[in-house]
Amino acid sequence: MKSQWECVLENLGEWVGSFTTVTAGGESIEDIPSIIKLEGSPDNRSVHLVLTRFYPLPNSTERYPKEVVWNFSTPPGIGAIYFETGAFSSGALAVSAGVKTIAEFSLRAADRRFRTIETFDIDGKLDRVTFVREQRQGTIAPERPHLTINDLVGTWTGTATTFYPQLAPIVTQTATTFTASATGYQLVTDEDSIDLRVANQRLLFATDRSGESYQMLLLPDGSYTTTPTQIRRGCPFELEIGWMYQPGQRQRLVRRYDSAGQWHSATLICDEFGRS
Repeated sequence: MKSQWECVLENLGEWVGSFTTVTAGGESIEDIPSIIKLEGSPDNRSVHLVLTRFYPLPNSTERYPKEVVWNFSTPPGIGAIYFETGAFSSGALAVSAGVKTIAEFSLRAADRRFRTIETFDIDGKLDRVTFVREQRQGTIAPERPHLTINDLVGTWTGTATTFYPQLAPIVTQTATTFTASATGYQLVTDEDSIDLRVANQRLLFATDRSGESYQMLLLPDGSYTTTPTQIRRGCPFELEIGWMYQPGQRQRLVRRYDSAGQWHSATLICDEFGRS
């Protein structure tokens, strides 16, 4: 199995894309073109990162660049876990009352990446989601269509790799079934059977385990985010992104917190689609 640093190196290269920010309900806030360069040193023991975003000038169609430069020689990100594909999840090791909660996720498939940054306000309410669609400079990697509910209908089976704090990763098999009927939609997993309600580009539901309210926000490029509508003290919760990067192929990344607000685990799921 690759080391965490070797997993980081899967992201080397120049990635062209955009940072698109939407409200919790999916309404557009802004779309900022971007280029991120990750260049390894000759021995790949350190990485030089340059992120350039192009912001609009007031009362103009032109944009101006703004750079962030970063050098690192250990896996970057607070509470970050990296997977062999180059995927990663980072975020607070503990969620605290009165402090914004921010989590970042990244998935990679060949010359494309899909990343999200999920922000909750100081009261724990989902405030906004930023999603980043990228492809390697010089490659042709067409974007997938906006995800629809019917794209998810069927049975998905695959492999889940889970990291726990200070423990070796555990690999298990996983299966989920998403069904549609005249009365609505239902998601069946190894742990829950959940009824979902459609609200524009969102699916709303409550988990059987905790009864907490969640939403699945359907996004461009065959992607989605699943988050609590509000993080509540004393209640465990999880954050998830999913990406159907090509027909019948999906990656999911899940970050879990326990009832004390402590980071519990991070799981990468690679699954395939088959009609039930």
